[in-house]
Order: sequence, then C-alpha cells, then structure tokens
Amino acid sequence: MTEILAPTVAFAPTAVVGPSASSLEDSQGNENQISRLLEGLREAAPAAEENPNAKSVDLKFENRLAMVRLGIATSLFYSLRAKHVATAAHSLRVALSCSTWAHRLGLQESQRDRIEVAALLHDLGKIGIPDRILRKPGKLTVEEQLTMDCCSRLGCEILRGCTDDAELLDIVLHANTWFDSRRYEDGPRHDALPLGSRMLAIADAFDAMTTDHVYRSAMSRERAVQELSQSSGTQFDPELVIDFSRMLEDRPEMLHGIVADRWLKQLQGDPNTSLWTSTTNDFNEAINPNAKSESYFLNHLTGKLRDGVAFTDNEGTITRWNDAMRRVTSIAADAMLGKSWCDESIRLRERDASRQENACVVFECLRTGASVCRGMLLEKPGSSPVPVHVQVSPVISDSGTSFGSVIVIRDLSDQASLEEKVESLHHQTTRDSLTGIYNRSYFDDQLAASTKRTAEGGETFSLIICDIDHFKRVNDVHGHPAGDEALIRFASILESHSREADVVARYGGEEFLLIAANCDNATATKRAEVIRAALEQTPLPSLGGEPVTASFGVTEFQAGDSPETILARADRALLKAKDNGRNRVIQLGAGNCPSLRAETPKRGWFGFFDHGVSRQNSEVDILTPVPVDLAIEKLRGFIADHDAEIIRVTENQVSLKVNAVCTTSGRRRIDHYITLDAQLTLSEQQRNDRSGMPSRKWHGTKVHVVVRPIRNRDRRSRALHPCIAQLIASLKSYLMGEVIKDVAP
Repeated sequence: MTEILAPTVAFAPTAVVGPSASSLEDSQGNENQISRLLEGLREAAPAAEENPNAKSVDLKFENRLAMVRLGIATSLFYSLRAKHVATAAHSLRVALSCSTWAHRLGLQESQRDRIEVAALLHDLGKIGIPDRILRKPGKLTVEEQLTMDCCSRLGCEILRGCTDDAELLDIVLHANTWFDSRRYEDGPRHDALPLGSRMLAIADAFDAMTTDHVYRSAMSRERAVQELSQSSGTQFDPELVIDFSRMLEDRPEMLHGIVADRWLKQLQGDPNTSLWTSTTNDFNEAINPNAKSESYFLNHLTGKLRDGVAFTDNEGTITRWNDAMRRVTSIAADAMLGKSWCDESIRLRERDASRQENACVVFECLRTGASVCRGMLLEKPGSSPVPVHVQVSPVISDSGTSFGSVIVIRDLSDQASLEEKVESLHHQTTRDSLTGIYNRSYFDDQLAASTKRTAEGGETFSLIICDIDHFKRVNDVHGHPAGDEALIRFASILESHSREADVVARYGGEEFLLIAANCDNATATKRAEVIRAALEQTPLPSLGGEPVTASFGVTEFQAGDSPETILARADRALLKAKDNGRNRVIQLGAGNCPSLRAETPKRGWFGFFDHGVSRQNSEVDILTPVPVDLAIEKLRGFIADHDAEIIRVTENQVSLKVNAVCTTSGRRRIDHYITLDAQLTLSEQQRNDRSGMPSRKWHGTKVHVVVRPIRNRDRRSRALHPCIAQLIASLKSYLMGEVIKDVAP
C-alpha cells in the first residue's frame, strides 16, 4: 500500500486530455476542419477483424486492479461490501472505468494507482450512514439527503486512519464537487480540483445513469453521454467529458464488459479466489451436499414462474426478486435487492380506499405471523392501474423462528389471454427445421409488428443479434455434425433465457436474433451478457468438451426507426463486437426516449396549400451537446443504418439521398416509399456560462437540416410529411440532440 500511494509529480490535464483552450478558440468556425471530417464519411468502414491486442489489454487492466486491491484497500472495500453490496459493486465498476481511462490518458503508474484506490473507496463513507437511509427504496427527505452529502467527509475520516497521502484524500474529498461549484465559495473550482476527482465524478455519474434504480430505469450509454455533455462546464470538466465520450466511441466494451463481470463474480463468491470468499458456503455444503442442487432448483423455479416472486428477510429487506416481478412492476432486480420493502416504492396500492394508506403488506405479515392475501392495484407510469393479486406468507421454522416472508404477485389483467395455443401447420411454416426455433420469415413479420406497435406509443423493445465466433473453423476441424450440435445448443440456451413475449429466431447460418419485448437497452445488454456467459461455460461433446463463444450486438427501438434501421444498427454493433475481440456484447443506440418521438402533422382539406406546415417540418435546427467530431461519428452510423448515399460534400455541408419508408397512408407500396434529399450543415456552437458569457470549454454542434423530396410528384403525396417527420426524429436520436423549432424563414 505504501508503494501504491507514493508521491508523484502533478499531472497537467491539458497536455493529455485534449487541445488547449487557446487552440479550441482558434478552431472555432474552422470550416476546413469540419469539411475534412465530413470527407471522412465517404470512406468505407473498415472490415470487422479480430483485434489480437484486445484480450491482452483486458488482462492488463485486470492485473493492475488486482495489485491495487491488495493491502488495506482490500479490507476497507470488504467492509463496504458487508455494509451494502450494491454500493460495493458500483464502486468496483467505477474503479474499472477509471483504470481504463487512466491508461488511455497515459498517466504515471503511481497516479493511476492513486485514482484507482480513490475510485474503489470513494463511497466508503456510506459505512457511517444509517441503514434506514441507505436502504430506503423511496425518495430521500431533505435531512436524509444532507446526511448522504456527508459521505465524502466520512470516507476521508476513515481513510486517514490508514494513510496520510494528501493527494488520495483530496480525490475522495472532492469526488462529488461540481466543476463550477458555487456552493462553497472558498473551495477549489475548475482546474484547481484534483484530476482524479474530476475523472471520478464523470465515471461515477455514468455508472449511476446506466444502472437500474427504483425511481428510474437504467439509461442507454448514448443517453448517458448526452446527459454528461449537457452538464459539462457546470457539474463536470468539459474537456474530460469529451475525452470520456471518445473513449466510449473507440472501445465501448471496455466499461461494464468481461473484466467487470469477472471481478464481480469473484466478489460474489467465486471458488477460484480466496480474497473475498467466506467459508460459510463451504461449511453449509459440507453439512448438506444437496444445498447447491437445491439452490439451482430454486433459481430455475423462480426464474420460470409467470408470477412475480420476491423474498425478504425478517426485517423486510428484499433478498430475491425474480424476472416475472421485474416484468409486473417494471422495476429491475438490481434496483430492489438490499432495499426495504415498501408498497409505495413499487406503486402498489389498495383497491379499497377505506384501508389505511400507509399500510404495508409485508410488515403486516411479519408483525402478525399470518399470511396476507388481497386484491390490489399496481400503478405503471403512462398506463392505467393493473389489477393484481398479492399474497405474502411468513417463512417460519419448525421451532417457530421467523426467517422472513415470500411475496407472490399475480397479474390479473391478461387472464382472458392465457388460453393455450393450438398446434397447427403454422408451426411448420414458422420454425427452423434444425434448431426448432422461429425462422427468418416469422422474425421479419414480428420485427415489423413490434416496430409499428412501439412507434404508435406501445411498449418498447430491444433487438439482440448474435453470431457464433469462428463457426467455419468448427465445421472445418470437427465436421458439420459438430457444427449442427453447436447451433442446436446455442438455440437451446437462447430459448432458456427468453421470456414469454420474446421471439427467438435463426436468421441464417450461425446468426441468431432475439426480440426482447418490454426491454430497454440496458436490460437487454445485461441479458445478452448472461447468455454469452452461459454459452461460454457450456461444453460440447462433439468438440471434445470445449465450448464455443459468440459475439452480441444490442440495440433498442428509437424514434424514427424502421425494421430495417433497427436490424442494421444491431448488426453494426455485432460487427463492432467482432472487431474488438469477439466474445463480448456491444450496445448501440440512444433508446426509446418519449421526447424524441416523431410527430405526424394532421392535414385537412386544404393541406396542399399549407406551405407553412411544409416548411416547418422540412427545415429544422438540431442542437447536440457533443463536439463536431463525435457528431460526425454519430452521423456515420445514421448513414450506414439507413443505407443513405452521400451526394456531395462542400465545406461544412453534406447532402444525403435517403430512401424513407412510411406506412401511415396509402395501400400501394409506392405510397410508402419516398426518396428524400437531406441537406445537413454543421457548425460548432458554444454555450454561455452562468454570467452570460460564452464558455470557452464547452463546444456543442448545431446541425441545420433541410429535407426535400427528390421527385416532384412526391411533393403532394400524403406520405411526405410523415416521412420527413420520421427522418428528422431519427436524426435527433442518432445525434442525441434537441430540435430548435423556431427556424428563420
């Protein structure tokens, strides 16, 4: 530990993070630079090849973190984990992010070690926070929030007992300090804040936004980057935000990827490591050799039940939350485990208004020791309350000792649709003959139906596309029967990890797809990671007991999408996963943000003469908080997914030919197909600071969009306005921007 915390020379962030402030000012309005970046759009994307250095880089990060974990840091981190497992897991992910980032910035080893230790222990102060606040599932009061604000100071007090390294303590102390903070007039601001604190604040916020919480589902990575960019210059260092965004663009799998999963698995009791493993499990298995198998049966039972099931301990703390409970309540397990049960937190209320409003079914069961059964209502945002049947039963031993409770919630809204499906010839026409899962034809129909349903305001969905790695090598070395076994086994794993409303299909060859219904980007990515790990751990007899691996691309429906663009974006994520080393999951897309949905204008009898509406919907300004180079990278993805053609590039302007598909009107297919000319003009923008002066460190991008039909006969088509609205909504989603609706004529 002494070697890790050795003094080091101060690091000048402007020398590594990016260009200096003066160079940024000189580059403002430089149309040559924008023109050069736009010219790069003409270049074809490189072919997806396996990166031989990716695995070695991952192992390097893992080994470095292993060194940091030794010594006192291990004991303190273990104490935090004993206090609150979710906080410890969050701290580990943030430490991995900072480790990756510090390596990218080329920091000195001693400074990098110091930042990793600070990231690993930045929430150490939560050891001193009362459980009633730390485990509270609902919103904190003002007094409780003030108590949580003391975490940084409490963490420093604990660390002072084992180290006197001033730089490490400063990083932890200022981890939550805003870059342009006005709260403490005498405190450090801007570059006076430690570099590690500024990096830690960004990595901490990014992980918090991409993790499920009771009050909010996890954001997609692109939406999280958008939030970081919008808060740059105030809450976060703008130059570091840009560099962090570029790191995610270059190697998106580095954060929350294989390395993080492997370390989290070790913290949860991997038998191959002795650092975090308690002897309790070994002792229990020695006494009861069937304990492990019973655990598998229990996990399988609760995972396959259609009813929501949750377990609590004797104090009402949630210890298990099955997938059906997530589907019923729309709250993920990660957001509830370790929290105290509260009817209000999951929006569960009584049907009978005469009942006590603040009553809690779990604590009523624990207090009386009797089962509680009643009909209740479960409220979901944006929809009508769902009638449910709730049953809470106490878990009591033969000696009368109470261990907690079991909660079962049954959705009563779809009882009429629970009839068994009749087997017919339809099964033969929609199933793949080798694997038994759905075929490509059925998948295409379901993808189109899901896209239409979501575009009309229905529940969102995600698409997972997966491809077995080096499948040709399996056939060449072991023969085609071995390849068939690999396909059948992979299809079986996909089906075993699917839900009732999901669609698992074989797209062709070794490619498989999964439509994850009512599933956002973050949840779909987690599910893909589980499937990837299950396949990697499944030995195949025809391969001599060796497993196969697969690469995964994940995306969620977003505004302006068509079935073709969703599939193209997922396939682009898959190619990126293969290019970055294979056997990994890559997520792309901003997700289904309600504020970005396309709006179709209504037209009356005189709609053909309404030139104002036509201009308003064909010429807009989109303001995105990311710099020009990142905006052009997002635009590259838009061009690839929409199969757009670049017509010309002039200075800071690019013209695209886009075939837009709209299904809002007309019976003939030609009525749904309009070729549009989209003219995009890019310019660098600055945001004003709190004093009203332009901020020299925050640089966004304004994209002026003009969309017109190429064919004259399409100008009076009823499908023109919906197509333009859909195209602009899609541009907003890809650019992670907002439309400035007042466009000068």
